[in-house]
Amino acid sequence: MTSLRAAIEAKARRTHKLPILVGDALAATKRVAEATEAFQRHMAAQAEEGAESDDEAGQALREELTAAMEAHAQTVVLVEIQALPSDEWDAIFAPIEPDADGEISLDECRAVLMAASCTDPELQDVVWWEQQFARPEWSKGDKLAINNALLELNHHAPTGPLGKG
Repeated sequence: MTSLRAAIEAKARRTHKLPILVGDALAATKRVAEATEAFQRHMAAQAEEGAESDDEAGQALREELTAAMEAHAQTVVLVEIQALPSDEWDAIFAPIEPDADGEISLDECRAVLMAASCTDPELQDVVWWEQQFARPEWSKGDKLAINNALLELNHHAPTGPLGKG
């Protein structure tokens, strides 16, 4: 059994899988629904007729459903990000001046935060992230979701189960 001290010493930086929508999820969801419905109709008709359930038409419908599900899965990529050491997080924000309300906008440092937080070395490129976020395909909602994930990972501690102590 590991001691409490050893468990705490083995603590690792927290990570999070950030979903980023890269395709048309609505169209992909519709395709999956249509393929599912066609396959289920075919299977029901086969059962009603007492026919073999794995006929050629059933195989084709099963293949279309599989292809639709694979296409749907490709509409989202998961980017693993990790919590930054406190000093690194603070250094990123140090040069940023708060606005009149004392708020700091993450717009100014989102690319730096993403590059520093990504575990994949290929994504640790500030200029590339700046270019991505400048593209019109990135909605305000996309950017806010990234902000929220970064803040949750770096500024909020998970509470875990709490006892009655």
